Amino acid sequence: MRLGGAGSLSAVLMVLALGCKGEAAPIVTGSPPQGVGPEMVRTSELVAGGRPPEASLRNPYEGQRNVLAEGKRYYGWFNCAGCHGGAGGGGIGPPLADDDWIYGGEPANIFLTIVQGRPNGMPSYGGQIPDDQVWKIVTFVRSLSEHAGEEGKREARRGR
Repeated sequence: MRLGGAGSLSAVLMVLALGCKGEAAPIVTGSPPQGVGPEMVRTSELVAGGRPPEASLRNPYEGQRNVLAEGKRYYGWFNCAGCHGGAGGGGIGPPLADDDWIYGGEPANIFLTIVQGRPNGMPSYGGQIPDDQVWKIVTFVRSLSEHAGEEGKREARRGR
């Protein structure tokens, strides 16, 4: 028995109707993946409505010079030097030994940049590097501009 064009269409519609149980597509619910929480790096001063609270992330190692060696070791282990240079002078990644930061040079901004990554090259290391090691890297990175001196900062800017 052969069905005509209208019969074929009816058969297809009937199969579709039987397959569809009247259920709507699933709605994605829940909170975003766990990370560092609702913190974000501000790239503009423009805000809708009132001013949001400042980031509350604090470097537990800030000012502790004794963690610089560990931070430098992690900087090497995780190949930060591969993009930013051994002394933070830059390469395929921006220099870290100057005061010109795209996403902010405060410890909280650097931490979030490492954990969340950034467009156009900076990978996210969230969940791959423990937070205490990230903070030690942050402490080391912040020290790079302190030790670079004016000549090193000028050279880092030229390398961009």
